[in-house]
Amino acid sequence: MPPAVLKQAPAPKPMEQQIDSVLAEFDGDARAAIGALLHNRDELLRDADRAASLGFLRGRFSKGARPVRELKA
Repeated sequence: MPPAVLKQAPAPKPMEQQIDSVLAEFDGDARAAIGALLHNRDELLRDADRAASLGFLRGRFSKGARPVRELKA
């Protein structure tokens, strides 16, 4: 009789583990987890807005500033 072949369950994917972790943090409440993730996203976007110079983003520079270097193709 041939030996029995045991099939191992595939290892969970990293994203699946992160999703499970977030849901566990909120005791399985998906609405609370999504709300917290949206709140965190909004905070990160506000931080990014504060960290970036609006003049730089719009391509405006003050007089006396270093000239913008053109990239050579």
